[in-house]
Amino acid sequence: NTNRMKNILKLEQLALLIFMIVLYSLLKLSWMWFAILFLAPDIFMLGYLFGNKIGAISYNFIHNYFTTISLILIGYFLNIEWCLMIGFIFSAHIAFDRFLGFGLKKYDGFKSTHLGDL
Repeated sequence: NTNRMKNILKLEQLALLIFMIVLYSLLKLSWMWFAILFLAPDIFMLGYLFGNKIGAISYNFIHNYFTTISLILIGYFLNIEWCLMIGFIFSAHIAFDRFLGFGLKKYDGFKSTHLGDL
């Protein structure tokens, strides 16, 4: 039953990843920047050099949809293309991570996430 729920969540994230890529394509944004920035959110793992709590806070700041959808909305309504682009790229990254089973981090270590332990 738990595995079934995890699989449903993974499929949900896969659908969101595809949706983000389709929207990105429809907006005719740069695929070069998509390739360059797709893994950029993982730079925020460097916070773990300063301990588990700082690491979790920095990682979670960029790996949540509130931040990325805010960027999309700001980019759309203020007509700021780079903001829109980064919002979509980072949202796609989050969906990809969650599809792979990587979730938001808890304070007790990188492998402890809201989706379970890695």
